[in-house]
Order: sequence, then C-alpha cells, then structure tokens
Amino acid sequence: MGRFIKKIIFLFAFLVLVMLQWQCLKSVKPGIPASVRQVIDNAGINKPELVKAIGRYIAAKDSLKRKALFCLMVQMNKNYTVWYSVEDTSGNHYHFNPKDYPNYLTLKHAWDSTEQIRGDLIYRADSFQVDGQTLTGDYLVNNLNRAFQAYTTFPWSKAYNFKTFCHWILPYRVANEQPENFRQYFLEEYGPLPEKFYQEQSHVIDVALYLNKLINQKLDYKDTYNKSISAQTIRQLEKSGFGNFYDINIYKVKVLRSFGLAAAMDYSPFLADTNFGYAYTTVILPGSNELILNFKHGIKNLHKPGRMAKVYRRTFFRDSSSLYTIKNINTSTPPFLGDFYYNDITYGLQSANVWLRLNSNPKYAYLCVFNDGGWRPISWAIPKDSTAFFKKTGTHIVYLPVSYKKHILMRLDAPFILDNRGRKFFLKPDFTFRQPVKLLKTGPYNNMVPGEVYTLYVWSGNWVSLTSFRAGKGGYFLSVPRGALFLLTNDDIDFNERIFIIDRNGKQQFY
Repeated sequence: MGRFIKKIIFLFAFLVLVMLQWQCLKSVKPGIPASVRQVIDNAGINKPELVKAIGRYIAAKDSLKRKALFCLMVQMNKNYTVWYSVEDTSGNHYHFNPKDYPNYLTLKHAWDSTEQIRGDLIYRADSFQVDGQTLTGDYLVNNLNRAFQAYTTFPWSKAYNFKTFCHWILPYRVANEQPENFRQYFLEEYGPLPEKFYQEQSHVIDVALYLNKLINQKLDYKDTYNKSISAQTIRQLEKSGFGNFYDINIYKVKVLRSFGLAAAMDYSPFLADTNFGYAYTTVILPGSNELILNFKHGIKNLHKPGRMAKVYRRTFFRDSSSLYTIKNINTSTPPFLGDFYYNDITYGLQSANVWLRLNSNPKYAYLCVFNDGGWRPISWAIPKDSTAFFKKTGTHIVYLPVSYKKHILMRLDAPFILDNRGRKFFLKPDFTFRQPVKLLKTGPYNNMVPGEVYTLYVWSGNWVSLTSFRAGKGGYFLSVPRGALFLLTNDDIDFNERIFIIDRNGKQQFY
C-alpha cells in the first residue's frame, strides 16, 4: 500500500474517532459547560485536540478528572506564551545576552549607550501562543494524569482538598513561560525522596523545605538576567545555573507541584527602596496557613515598611483583583499589571487605602514607585469623577500618580509620601523658602566620593537640575527648596541612587 494511501486512511480514521468522541461528549450529562464549549469554539484548527482530551475522561469513573480538566480548559483562552524582543523606535532589534556581562552595571551601561545612539529601547511582544489554540490533547492528558497521580499517591498531598489541588497543583504553567512536560522529569531529577517522607505522618512543610534546599543548591540568582526578554526553559536554566527571581521561582513552583505540593509564585514587580522586582515561592498548606520558602540570595526583611508597595500572586485562574480580568484586551496597560491573572495579596503588608484627587479622569490611574532610575507603575485604580481609590497600598513609600498610554507615563498629581500611619504628604518644591542641607550620600548605602562631580535634581513635574558641584571630604553644603523630592547623581551613575527628602534637621532621608 502506498504511503499516500496510508496517510489518507489514517486521517480518515482520526476524523471518525474525533466525531465519535464528540458525539459521546454531547451525550454526557450534565454535558460540557458552556464556558468550556466557548474555549473549544475559539480553538480554530486545535478543536480536535481539545475534544480528544475530553474524550479520554468520558467514563463515569473519570468524572473527577473530567471536572479538573474542565477547570483548566475554561481558562485556556486567557493563558498564553509570549515572546518578546528589544526594539528601538525604528523597529531595529537588539539582543543583550546576560551571559556576556559580568554584572548588571555593565549590561545597563551597554543598554544606555545604545539608547543614546538609537533612541529609547522597549520590550515588544512579537508573538503569542494562546493555550486553547496550541496545546495538544496529549499534553493536557499527560499533565492531568501525572498531577492526579501525585495528588493521590504521596501521603503529604492527601490533606489538600480538591479545590486547592485544581488551583495550585494541577496548572501546567506558572506565568507566561513555554509549557513543558515537567512533572515526570522533576520526579526523576529530585526523587525518590528520603524514605522518611513516604510515611503516613509526613508533612507538607518537611517535604517542601527539603526540595527547596535541593533547588537552592542547583540554581542561583544573577542580576544580569533581569534584562532577559523571556522566561528561561527548564533546560536553559539548569544549563546556565543562573536566572532572575522569576525564572528560578517558576522552576521552583513546578518542582513542588510535581511532588503534589500546592505552590504559587508571589512577587512585587518593582521594589520601592531599591532596583528590580522580587519573586518568591509560597507553599499553600492544608488549612489556611502558608509557608514562604527562602532563597540564599533572597531579600532580607522583605515585608518591612518601605520595601514592597504591592504583593501579587500569579494565578492560572480569573481573579477580580486583576486588571487583566476587566480590561479590554487591546487596551495598553503597564507591564505586570494588565497582562495576566493575579491575586492581590498585599494584606500581608503594613498598608493603607489611598484616595486621590486627580488632575484629569483617565480610564485607569496608576501609582508608581521609583526603581532603576525611573518611575514604575505598581498599582491601579479606576477613577470616577477624577477621584481614584487605591486599595491596600504599602506605607513609608513615595508614590507618583500617573496615567499610561503606549509606554508613556503622564503625571496626574505631585509625588507624595504615604507614611506609616497611612497619611499622604505631597512633595512640591517651594522655591520661596530654602532650607540648609549637608549632602553626603546618593543612596542610603552610597557615600559621595571626594573629587567627583555630582548633579542635584529636584522633581518639579520632571527631574530639573538644581546645581552641579564637586564633592569635598566633608560633603557639600547648600540651600534647597523646602518640601521637595530630590535625586543626586554623578556622571558615572551606578543605578543605586535613591530619591530623598530633607528632614527637619537638614539631613537626607531616602526612599
């Protein structure tokens, strides 16, 4: 029989199988939920794959697995993989390989040097792969079966209820990384565990701490990876041994889920007192408690006032606290806020609600923190009558209210300090009153270097240069406008400069 004829017969047989499965599925009671049918209808040429996955669980004995599959499938239209590139305004592409730079400072200098010649560089999403239109039936079935096997086999997993399993063990992705068949790989890579864990009295905490220790020995954080344009795959991360906090914690969550542990990645997109953001893994314990796993290069005193403005939890499922849930998919929103589902879990911080009267009435308003030399949106609200209400906002932090359109931030009011009691103090320079100050530092841990030339900036709608001077051994004395926000840098900027005010005693107070 010719190869062509064999292909025709195979294709015909496959289509008959799909039709039979579809007819069976139509007869199942109570049937396929309307929300799942909508995902199938939008799947395009991938419809047979989704039907094939459902067809594997049409028997009554598979009703729980079928329910779990529906739980995943209903979310597959809004979960996706994205690939980014770095472009200038003319569409030219650039690549900054983290392996080519010894540290973030050298990489940032290369980035800024390119911008001086080519203009601003931005991350642009080149392509998307929506899960419902791309994932195969075999992939979904493999993920579900192995997740169920871990859930029902390991003694420490049996204390989880079905809802916790569906939300924090079953999902095949953590963020917008490429979907991979990770469960069996990690079971072999990190198992079998010591015999003591397989006893009936074993506890989730003990297993989680043991696995966390193994992962921390394998992977390490390196700041150059903060400019990575996409999450590393499992093999890429293990080969390099380095990643940013998101790479490492996506990996960590998947390891834990492979062993039947409910886990999530929590994060603050931009910290309020230093550069970059931070992500960490939280283990959801049976009951209502949680366990934050440490990391050897993690940030100490993570929850102290002034450090994190907001904390979010990446989730596979729709959540009303996510801007992604309510916005039009074509509306431009800042990175990390409108691109995927998350839960707002800022309740773990010292926080306060913030009401703001704005100078306009945009569709969405945002609060920014100062990070890596610029203002970065961290929280969102829907203004009404030019008034915005921001829920649960970290205290002892300087915020700038803005709107956002096509990567451009537009000021909605002056920056303000939200103090530890939740009170707002707006920072507006009063040039009619001056106060003396002795400048000593560019940041809380960065002294000025004698002989270096520094420039002092004040925020007055933008950063405006006040004066330049050469630092002496005892610092530099001058008078500055009262009630203002300042930034002090030299020509050899190291990106650790922090914004500050001048307190009543004429000293720098950094934020």
